[in-house]
Amino acid sequence: MLGQAERLSHITKSLLQLAQSGFDKGRQEMRGVRIDEKLMKAKKTVDELYPGNQIQFDFSLLPENDEMITVHGNAALLQLAFTNVLINACKYSDNKPVKVAIGASDARIIIAVKDEGIGIPAEDLPYIFDPFFRAGNTHNFKGYGIGLPLTRRILRLHQGDIVVHSTQNLGTVIEITLPLSRIN
Repeated sequence: MLGQAERLSHITKSLLQLAQSGFDKGRQEMRGVRIDEKLMKAKKTVDELYPGNQIQFDFSLLPENDEMITVHGNAALLQLAFTNVLINACKYSDNKPVKVAIGASDARIIIAVKDEGIGIPAEDLPYIFDPFFRAGNTHNFKGYGIGLPLTRRILRLHQGDIVVHSTQNLGTVIEITLPLSRIN
């Protein structure tokens, strides 16, 4: 009974986060947020949940200018979005290596997260951002189908985007883009 109560509590908190992520941008606390720092904090959260994770960061494409890795956003929401992506990568790859690359163009920050996990069946890909949808090959993994919809809402709140490329049994690549915040 305690396990079911904890599960219900987790679902309720996830639903609240999903609902809150739909609020308009004017009601969110927005400021300059360094993406590399939020990704490192997200990894610390994942380290607690999956101590054997093999998340590897590639910072070789990061520009030296801090403005080129800063977005105007809500730090807590962005960290939550990155944490969701990293948790999925570790969970569905049974802690195989997960590679995270961060780079920037003149206008956008690009984050790529690549895992070697179970992948997503092609027929399920169109539905992965639908709340409560879970791919057909995830029955051995705990989850509620809330993480990716929440992540996409958060990124859209920040004028960002998320694209998922996946092949069943080969892994998944998630590409996140966010607009740069120019500080003048």
